[in-house]
Amino acid sequence: MITREQLQLSSDLIKKSRPSYQSILDFYTQVFLAQELSMQDIVIPPVVIEPDLLKIKEKNELPLIDQSEFIIDLKAAELLFNKICDLAYNFAPKLSFNAQVLKKAEQNKTFDLETLFYSILNNHGGALHEMAMLLNVPDHELIFFGYACIAPSIQTCAKQLEAYLTAMPDQKKGYCPICGNQPDMAFLDKDGKRHLKCCFCSHEWLVKRMGCVFCDNNDKDYQHYFFSDEEKEYRVNLCDNCHNYIKLVDLRQIDRSFYPKLEQITTLHLDMKAREKGYTNAGSLTNDVSV
Repeated sequence: MITREQLQLSSDLIKKSRPSYQSILDFYTQVFLAQELSMQDIVIPPVVIEPDLLKIKEKNELPLIDQSEFIIDLKAAELLFNKICDLAYNFAPKLSFNAQVLKKAEQNKTFDLETLFYSILNNHGGALHEMAMLLNVPDHELIFFGYACIAPSIQTCAKQLEAYLTAMPDQKKGYCPICGNQPDMAFLDKDGKRHLKCCFCSHEWLVKRMGCVFCDNNDKDYQHYFFSDEEKEYRVNLCDNCHNYIKLVDLRQIDRSFYPKLEQITTLHLDMKAREKGYTNAGSLTNDVSV
């Protein structure tokens, strides 16, 4: 578990090496710090999975829950909503105006935060689009604010659910064993073992070192990667079978505390390069926006 001090230090170190990310880091670091602080106050009952259902999930290699089953601390999420709107006003010029629109709309009860949160959990794109149209804000910005506020509850719930995984065999699949979502990042630990991070609940799990994490293709003729000599800690794995890519961080090459969300948003140039080559990322979410 990274401390708030370590998170701030890691952000400062990245700013020095990649000054073009200054404004992005100024905003997102504050968001991540606010989320970490919010997690300290999260109060949610654990999701209970009955033994018989757990056996079925284990036998069929199914995730523990559907993402709609995550439990949200509504009070904590609502407090965080106001905090993140204020952070956007102060640190994210491109988000500033709509942040205040959303905050004012919530205060005036023009829209319901609980509806926003559960529309995200249930992946109700139509409801989210209608809400965004009503508020006259882009869909992806509305989703960003909503997801950022419920992320601490989702992560807390995922941590609770990890207890079920300890009694289950390690499946090493390319989808999250907690909620079934795709990974948005991979990393090699200090021993060189490959792990994935869930794009939705941030759970991290061990997978095979080689092969595509999305389609499980192991043919070396279909697997490629690119990297930069200036950023040896990063690599982008490409698959010509499913045309997906995933960014990988080699922890053996970094001398700062590892905070995956921070690495995710400060490597957007790698996403751009991979997409220019014609690859996509099956685990990407619209929860990172331009500031």
